[in-house]
Amino acid sequence: TRPAEAPPAHPVGTAFMAARPAGQPSAPPSEEEPWHMAGEVLNTYIIVEQGDKVLFIDKHAAHERQLFEKLAANYGDVPSQLLLEPLVIELSAEEKTALLANLPLLESAGLEVSDFGGSSVCLRSVPADVEQGSAEDLLVELAAKLAHGSRDALNERTEWVLHSISCRAAIKAGDHTSPQELMALAEKILSGEVPPFCPHGRPCVLKLTRKELEKQFGRIV
Repeated sequence: TRPAEAPPAHPVGTAFMAARPAGQPSAPPSEEEPWHMAGEVLNTYIIVEQGDKVLFIDKHAAHERQLFEKLAANYGDVPSQLLLEPLVIELSAEEKTALLANLPLLESAGLEVSDFGGSSVCLRSVPADVEQGSAEDLLVELAAKLAHGSRDALNERTEWVLHSISCRAAIKAGDHTSPQELMALAEKILSGEVPPFCPHGRPCVLKLTRKELEKQFGRIV
């Protein structure tokens, strides 16, 4: 983020800070302790052993937060990719009006959109991390949000545009993920590089102590 005395042209800092729930730490506790990845369950949760604790990391939430941080840091110059074929997308009049009224915001987030006449717009590029097959759904979602949240301040609109992009681009629960990708996500969460909660405020990591586990098994009272 840029210094407060020189407000940025794009409200990156405000969007970034607004995504952190009040009172939440910027990193999980005891991050200095050595840890190792024990595996993954349900194609959704990374299991990490750290000291006398077992940590469960939601891979979608963790990846979503990682992408949100990346988008916020690069807002205004987000790497984008041209679609193999431009998409012509039909919207309601309200959605199209809202979308075209926010073109600078979309361009700063890596989306190239133009008027295609009638009730349609043309989408030519999306952020590099978004799968091309998700491009139309992403734009339809953004158009609906912009139409129904048009009174929000620019920094709020910026925040949830970045939320939508990062959510669409993130690894999904149930997806096959390589051990290398799982390890990289765990490292980013446990090092504090990525805050341990997703942009919507859900936790990325849950902790179960050995004492809590042994109570469940009746080993201790």
